[in-house]
Amino acid sequence: MKIVYCILNTWYSGGLTRVIANKANYLAEAGHEVTIVTTDQLGKGHFYEMSDKINFVDLRIHYVGFDDKSLLGKLREVPKRIVWHYKRLRKFLNEWKPDIVISTFGRELFVLPFIKDGSKKILEAHSSHFTWIDSRKDKGLFGKFHTWLDAQMVRRFDKFIVLTEEDKPDWGKLFNIMVIPNANTIAPEETAALDNKVAIAAGRYGYQKNFESLVRAWKYVHEACPDWKLNIFGGGVVNAGLQGLIDELVLTNVVVLNPSKRNIFEDYLQSSIYVLSSRYEGLGMVLLEAQAYGVPLVSYDCKCGPRDIIEDGKNGFLVKTGDEKALADAIIRLAKDEQLRKEMGRKAKLHSQKFSEEAIMKKWNDLFMELTNKH
Repeated sequence: MKIVYCILNTWYSGGLTRVIANKANYLAEAGHEVTIVTTDQLGKGHFYEMSDKINFVDLRIHYVGFDDKSLLGKLREVPKRIVWHYKRLRKFLNEWKPDIVISTFGRELFVLPFIKDGSKKILEAHSSHFTWIDSRKDKGLFGKFHTWLDAQMVRRFDKFIVLTEEDKPDWGKLFNIMVIPNANTIAPEETAALDNKVAIAAGRYGYQKNFESLVRAWKYVHEACPDWKLNIFGGGVVNAGLQGLIDELVLTNVVVLNPSKRNIFEDYLQSSIYVLSSRYEGLGMVLLEAQAYGVPLVSYDCKCGPRDIIEDGKNGFLVKTGDEKALADAIIRLAKDEQLRKEMGRKAKLHSQKFSEEAIMKKWNDLFMELTNKH
């Protein structure tokens, strides 16, 4: 089967890039003809390892940078690039004739449904509906119009995929909506010993991951468990403000900011608790990965994802979003109770099987067969 993924680029280190790399690699190795179509690759390499069986096409639309422009600047430039995008993508699809084309909710959202190349069109949302609304709440009428336009385009796809059951009803009554979570692409034989007095958190520095809240919570943890340390692995430039907060709270020797790593798995093995302090998520790949190594989870009960992964009191703890004392108390409870920590770690590893790559990719293959009638 010929499958096309549309994405901005593959040099970005974010979770979306990682998820698409994992799925494209799996499908290519399974015998599908996979092409990744980018708009802003611009000759750069891939952040994550990609199969040499995957084809790559860059349309060179140059969207990168326009999100920082003024509204007037966007109105001048983006429509012109949307037209370029439509023409170049249509030309490629009509020549290559894929069976399936998948949008990752980039600007191809506005062009794919209008390209009549015979392929079935799938739209993937890698963030929750709450995230879309929250990200535009300060953008006035333009933000409301953008949200309305997204909603109209979602209905034009043959299938719309969201990551969690929690998120599904927030999109409204859509005939084409379906839940397929991200796969946990690792199935390690190793299990974390959970003996090291180390907790771990990972994600890009910025508003979403809310590491400032975790650092403030760690002040309580440090008072109760002064020999425990926290390692934060953050993508992008190290946040000077976050380091300043660590220093201000006199946590310099116990909270360490680290650059992002392509292979963070050894760090999961050396950790005993995984903590997620996000304001919102799409699903939370780091939670899936950490529990695959048998690491118990502590997370804010944010929208959306943690509730689909964590069974509170079994493989981890869910606490009210923003309640830093409750977050600290959950961490302290695990830090002080080795038996509880190891029992939750055991259940976390078992629970990770629900998100195995084989189980999740079977859902995708079944969907492809259903849409193309290739049973």
